[in-house]
Amino acid sequence: MGSNPRPRPVASPNAAPESANTPGPGADPGPWGAHDPAVIRARDGRYYMFSTDTEVAGSPGVGVQVRRSDDLMHWQWVGHAFDGVPASAERWSGAQGIWAPDVVERDGEYRMYYSASTFGSRRSCINLAVSGSLEGPWTDLGPVVRTRAEDPVNAIDAAVVRTAEGTDLMLYGSFFGGLRLLALDERGLPRRPGDLGVSVGRRTTAHNGPIEGSHMWYDAETGRYLLVCSFDSLFDTYNIRVARSEHPEGPFLDAAGRRLGSREGDVVDGGTKILGSLVTTAGETELAPGHSNHLVTPDGMLLVHHVRTGADPERHRAQLRRMALTSAGWPVVSPVEYDALPLLPLEGTDLDGPWQVWRMDAESTLPARPSVGAVRLGALLPTPAEQGGVRATLEVDGTAVDAVVWRTRASTAFAGLSGDEVVLGVRAE
Repeated sequence: MGSNPRPRPVASPNAAPESANTPGPGADPGPWGAHDPAVIRARDGRYYMFSTDTEVAGSPGVGVQVRRSDDLMHWQWVGHAFDGVPASAERWSGAQGIWAPDVVERDGEYRMYYSASTFGSRRSCINLAVSGSLEGPWTDLGPVVRTRAEDPVNAIDAAVVRTAEGTDLMLYGSFFGGLRLLALDERGLPRRPGDLGVSVGRRTTAHNGPIEGSHMWYDAETGRYLLVCSFDSLFDTYNIRVARSEHPEGPFLDAAGRRLGSREGDVVDGGTKILGSLVTTAGETELAPGHSNHLVTPDGMLLVHHVRTGADPERHRAQLRRMALTSAGWPVVSPVEYDALPLLPLEGTDLDGPWQVWRMDAESTLPARPSVGAVRLGALLPTPAEQGGVRATLEVDGTAVDAVVWRTRASTAFAGLSGDEVVLGVRAE
């Protein structure tokens, strides 16, 4: 979510106007209006999405938006987790809505970490609430971390990280002061009350250093922690970056070996750009993808994020994409939105035909446009059974790409790295 001095999407600023794609008053909004989404799988196999309070058709009020789905495609409005902003969070922050919830299950209990703040303020808090059901009721247990105007970080955008040893950490922080990592105890509260944690990434090259919407997980295959975050403005230039480390505290390095973010004197930010604004093969602009989270499913891992409509950036919705690791251990995401279709085996001939190719220019804020590309299979590589997608080496317009290929009956797509640049492709049907 961040704490950008410009207006943020809380309550009414990003009300979705009615259109053929946006429900009218009283209608179920589906994924429309979901900002900073996080998805968790319930014990019964259904999926629940929790997101920031925004004003959308059919969902007045505040208290954390909740939706559910059986297939990760069709989302049904459930309501709000709370009846307003819980008292302790409202008193501290003055918040009129709740931002950026993250929900995990621990020992049969669901734990929600949510943020309360106001535009442009560091007087913020992350509170913990618990429930036996994802549809509530939720009991607010009060603050996990609080920040004041004079503190070096902002207490919003929480994401729980499970370490290789099985303990929990909380990644948080945003526009002011960058990202921090805080140790939690078995109750989900700070091991050391009042602790603000350790810095794991910040930016000095941009005004106030927008680096936010982060999450992290440990990958046992590579023995590394993979950190995903968003750079730049959520309104128009948001983009998603990755870096990795052998330790949860860092240092986090990108595919070029640069430290995530920047420090005083740096002129270039580290962080491999895996997804930014792009023009689809249908000619529509998907603008400012960001504030992501990850979801592990029986079909592989997914990246969950929000995206804006290029024709009307006030409109935003949740979007899911397949995500997997290349043979070199870098997370990449499909250029095709998740469609719930089963993945099919891959043969070399499945890559025949013209392709639409995008290149994620880390220095550009303009939407990437597809160009016709030539793709040739180099080799299929060993791929873990749980991966989702097939690892392969490709030759794209004459350059080698360490890629993951996803094939369904509807599409064949790839994402991979050529050096430290991410390349995406969809076979033209």
